[in-house]
Amino acid sequence: MEGYKVKLKLQNWILGVSCAILACFCVLGFLAEMGVVELTPISGDSHWKSQWRGGISGASFGLFVLMLIGLIRNLMAMKDEKKLKKQYIKENDERKIQIQTAAQAASCRTFLILGLVAAIVVGYFHMIISLVILSCVFAQSFLTLIYKLYYSKKF
Repeated sequence: MEGYKVKLKLQNWILGVSCAILACFCVLGFLAEMGVVELTPISGDSHWKSQWRGGISGASFGLFVLMLIGLIRNLMAMKDEKKLKKQYIKENDERKIQIQTAAQAASCRTFLILGLVAAIVVGYFHMIISLVILSCVFAQSFLTLIYKLYYSKKF
């Protein structure tokens, strides 16, 4: 259980730093929307710039809330031994891990197939977007290959 506590301490530190950074992005997006600071994309009209700032602020705030909930959950678990044990069992449940692994493998395959289809279809309308999608598919394939090599040597 001590090893799990050390893991949670590191996780709490990472979550705390991430929350601070995301809070800065939220504040910057809000201040930019109010006109206090200049934070705009390189191109686009005023509607697009406002939408971009709102999207960045919203995404930052959403991630901030999720990370804050995780941080609070970890801090509460570290104070109570029963909660800590329950959280440890929940995170290390073998059945849940197998289901998660199978779901991730299936979603990866689906993403690759749909990404290739999307790259082909979008290629008729906009070549740059098609190349971006193709690059994402290539990156996903490359990462899958790297992880397969890593885990084949590890296990």
